[in-house]
Amino acid sequence: MAFYKVQQMKQNGRYYPVAVLVAKPAGIDEVAEQIAEASTVSKADIAAVLTALPAVMARIMNSGRSVRLDNIGTFRYTINARKGGQETEKKVTAADIQGTRIRFLPETAYKTGTGATTRTLVGGNISWDKWTGSTVPDEADTEGGGEGTGGSGGSDGNTDDNPLG
Repeated sequence: MAFYKVQQMKQNGRYYPVAVLVAKPAGIDEVAEQIAEASTVSKADIAAVLTALPAVMARIMNSGRSVRLDNIGTFRYTINARKGGQETEKKVTAADIQGTRIRFLPETAYKTGTGATTRTLVGGNISWDKWTGSTVPDEADTEGGGEGTGGSGGSDGNTDDNPLG
């Protein structure tokens, strides 16, 4: 079950439902435990694979490729370039790169016959309940955004967020 709270937006003063996090994030240990319960693979083996995944993905992306995980999505590098750019193509160098981010594009599933699409990580039968308790800050809050800071609602599908940390 997913939860929402009501939040007033500063831009127009209107109220909207905003997804909230109600507990700390699930870590590798919890994810591995749940995968082990749904499969024949041991929790220790799953945890080892999940622990190795970020380094393997980085190595692949460092070689100029993207990483596509079926039913999850695609990860690729993007660049934060120096503001203003350069006057000519020849003046552009690696020094103009001020940062690297990882772009995540969730996998899309097409609904047969409707032409509609949905993200495969978003289940078709989400049940939303209003949350009236206290919430935990979104991990993105430590990087200057997210619902805990009065932002626009945390993880809203922004594909520039870095899911690898």
